[in-house]
Formats: sequence, structure tokens, C-alpha cells
Amino acid sequence: MLRKIHRWIGLALILPFALQGLTGLLLVVLPLVLGGRPAVPPTGPATGPAMGAEAMVAAARAVAPAGTLPLRFDPARWPGDSAVVAFGPAGERHPEFEVMVDPTHATVLHTHVVPHLLRVLHNLHADLLLLPYGQNATGVMGVLLSVMAVTGLILWWPHPALWASGKWRRTIMVSPRARGYRLWRETHISLGFWTLGILLFLALSGTVLAFPFARPLFGVQGGDRPAHGRAHHADHAPAIPGEQGLDTALAALHTQMPDAVLTSARLGTRPAEQSFTVILPAYGPNRPATVRYDTDAETVSLTRDPAKQRTGELTFMWLHTLHEAKLAGPSVIAGLWRTAVGIAGAALFFFSISGGIMWLLRRRGAATRKARVAAVPEPSRTV
Repeated sequence: MLRKIHRWIGLALILPFALQGLTGLLLVVLPLVLGGRPAVPPTGPATGPAMGAEAMVAAARAVAPAGTLPLRFDPARWPGDSAVVAFGPAGERHPEFEVMVDPTHATVLHTHVVPHLLRVLHNLHADLLLLPYGQNATGVMGVLLSVMAVTGLILWWPHPALWASGKWRRTIMVSPRARGYRLWRETHISLGFWTLGILLFLALSGTVLAFPFARPLFGVQGGDRPAHGRAHHADHAPAIPGEQGLDTALAALHTQMPDAVLTSARLGTRPAEQSFTVILPAYGPNRPATVRYDTDAETVSLTRDPAKQRTGELTFMWLHTLHEAKLAGPSVIAGLWRTAVGIAGAALFFFSISGGIMWLLRRRGAATRKARVAAVPEPSRTV
């Protein structure tokens, strides 16, 4: 019975599972292939302090596509690194164009068009392009993939005699003599054994992230962007650049929170939409905080404080970070985890292909055996 459940779930969802695995793999690999920030070319000793963020955004505006505005400013991460200004349509979260700027002289070093393919792959992975029902469909797929993982483990579980003799180890390796159906089956089983843990985690975490009701269930509130910053109010916004006052806000942040490390500044249509993502020493880069600057009181305040995160919020955040392989550090652990997630995506794609091929080979073999039996003449009976 379990074998039939495992087989028919896989066959019924062979295409969606293959798409999930392939898009997951590409979302891990493609950002690594795309070019990163260029290093600032050496020009001798600096003659003055680094340029302000507003000057860098202004320099980037000169080369940005028409109809876009700065959505995000990422400062240089270390000496010799470049800053990044990301542009996109008003009201959008995801940038379409990036400009790398020399933070010392506010000169443009490089421009980069964010591939639209990444956004398409993300939407395909998250909701299969089936909005508004795609997220629920993806959540159901996560549940069924978890069932596939558990039933696969049960079907693999060796007989006690194999455990006692140690021969169970042969079931997690591919025999060099395997050919045809046996090769596909042994590869399917052995790869399933080695990737079971990470694949089950990704299936369960993907289920939580996909279902719309999961966020309030975990106590996760909406984003910290104010409602008046949405795109439908962009036409009524005053003609004030969204980066105005950015230098003042960053100076206040540096003065009032000297231990905070700025990683990104969110911009928008108006200065009131500014918010800052910072790393606090007590929580590290994987639990960033969000800060806003009050222009009237001239103070900065935490709008997302890691110290006040409830268990549900913290759990949801870690599930999101690990599922999307966005660990910020340590670099060795982050690299290993990203590799494991990529391998799991490739494995899911292979399971879909190998499962379908095994089913076809079984049917062909059954048909061949049936034809051979039908071709054998019945022995004549003597009276």
C-alpha cells in the first residue's frame, strides 16, 4: 500500500515536483554566477572623507533607466568595496537595475540589469504562476512531498537481518554492475537516502512559507513599510527625492546606535519611507533589526527589535532564511548550507525524472513478459 502511495503521488505530481526542484536549484546557482560588486580601483590616498549617501544616490540617478527611482542603498561593506544603489518602479520591492558607486568619489563604477528570469523563477517556485491559488497549491505540494519522503524512508528500511550483518550499507550505494532499470532504481534509492533530511526540511519549511495562513499563525506581522508609501499614492507624493535626509538619518543612527552596522537602507518615493536594516552585535547578521528615523524628534527607534521577537516569529524567520539559503554567516556554514539546498533541488528534479522512467520501464517489462507468456504454446494433451 505504501509503495502505491509513494508511486502514484510521484507520478501525479511529476511535472510540479520537477519544476520545484529545477527552479530551486537555479535560484541557488544563478545568483552565484551573476557578477558581484566590483572593487574600487586604487587612486592613491583619499584627500577627504567619503562622500555622503545622498551624493552617491544622486550620481547613480544619472545612469538609471527613465521611470525608475532608488529603492535601496547598500553601503560599502569594507574598505575598497563599492556601494550599491538599486532602482525600480515606484511601489515595487524588487529592483530591476543596480548601480555600483565608488563611495570615496561618488563616481559610477558599474551598472547591472537584474535578470527578469530570477523573478520569474521565484514566482514559478513559490506559486507555480497560478495566482491567486498558487500559494495554496505549493503548500499542498509541500505536504505531499513530505509524505513522499516519509514513505520512501519506510520502504527503504532494511530487514533486521541486514542491519545485523551490515549489508544494509549496500542499499545506499549504487552497484557498478547496475544497468537499465536496476541502475535507475539504485540511484533513486541511494540519492533519496543521502538527501532525505534536507529534502524533508525543505518540504516542511516550504509548506509553512507557502500557506497564507501560516504568517498570522506564527504571529508574524506585515512589513514595516507605511501604507502611504504604496504605489497607488505615488502620484500624489510631493516632488521630493526619496533619499532626501538620508545623510542626516545615517548620522543620527551612527551617533545614537554606534554599535549598529548598517547593511541596507530602504528608500522609496518619499523620505518618510526610509528604513534601515542594521546588525546588532548581540544578535549577529542572521537576526537583523530594522530602524527608522523620526525627523521631528531627531531620534532613531527600532521597528523590528530582535530582543522582542516571539518564538513563533523567530521560528518563521529561521525557516525563511534556511529555506532560501540566505544565511549571512559564518561563511563556511552558509556555503555548505547553500550547497546542500542546491543538491536537494537537483535531487528532487532527478527523483521526478527517475520515478517516471522506472514506471515506464516496469510497464514495458510487464508488457514484454505478458507477450512472451502469450506466445508460448500450450502443451498438447493426450487422451
